[in-house]
Amino acid sequence: MEEKIYRDSLGLGSFNEIVEKFYKTLIDTNRGYKFFVDWKKVKGKISDFKVELNILNSLIGSSNFDDDLRKILKSYPEVLPAVPILIAVRGKSLKVIRDFLGKGADIVEYNFKKRQLTDEEIEEFVEFFDKTGLKYFFRSLSNQSVIDYVTGVEVGMDTNARKNRSGKAMELLLKPIIEQINSELGTPFEILWQKKFVYLEKKLGIKVSSTIKNRKADFILVKNKNTVLNIEVNFYSGTGSKPQEIVDSYINRQNELRENAFKFIWITDGEGWKGQKNQIEKGFSRLDYLLNLHFVRKGLLEKILCKI
Repeated sequence: MEEKIYRDSLGLGSFNEIVEKFYKTLIDTNRGYKFFVDWKKVKGKISDFKVELNILNSLIGSSNFDDDLRKILKSYPEVLPAVPILIAVRGKSLKVIRDFLGKGADIVEYNFKKRQLTDEEIEEFVEFFDKTGLKYFFRSLSNQSVIDYVTGVEVGMDTNARKNRSGKAMELLLKPIIEQINSELGTPFEILWQKKFVYLEKKLGIKVSSTIKNRKADFILVKNKNTVLNIEVNFYSGTGSKPQEIVDSYINRQNELRENAFKFIWITDGEGWKGQKNQIEKGFSRLDYLLNLHFVRKGLLEKILCKI
């Protein structure tokens, strides 16, 4: 650990004070406001079917629903790919058991690819709308806009992506911070995000050892092709890997990077580190740079990048 830069940046006098400050400033969430719904993604999904959904709007409140649906399917088969999203399903095909009580448990497969439909296929989709409840939805529940309804469906489906966003939340949070620091410093670094180290060899001509060649990095910062910095980030909530395994893995990463004369910063946070002060001490004693989000906000990351 390079204590001097911590002391100068944070006004702390000793190793123990640095560890204590790190420990006391841990946070219990890394969720920003954009964590909950990816509105641009929702808008994009709606735009994909805007025309088709407006065609289906004509079915709202229909008193002769089956015949109106038949006419639409006959004249506007392009609405077919938009149908699965009405029941919160992705994809262009769907298998359904026609009757659970039937002895044969007959399976029906619906193909929602745009095409001219036969009369038999049209009747199959009329049955689909009836048995899935879509007919009930159009006649009894929806009274304004199918697009508004599908917007709600997309928001609900996007919440399923939160698990992935949660895993990448620290990266998404720190990416603009790193980019801003780089800009304020006059953009000395080329910033690579989620790239394997082999990229350095293939694209920049920087030799990389076989031990890390196929490892993926959260961030790789390159300056003048002779200074390479790997920044790894994570948020430890206390679930999954054991704290000792996490710390050891990043110590090993730094050792592997040193074989290539690359530098390393680990940025971590989360309530999972509370009660793990011994592991935090181990990290500080074995790593050159260990930061949490409080340390980043206090300007320590910027000073490290200035120094490198």
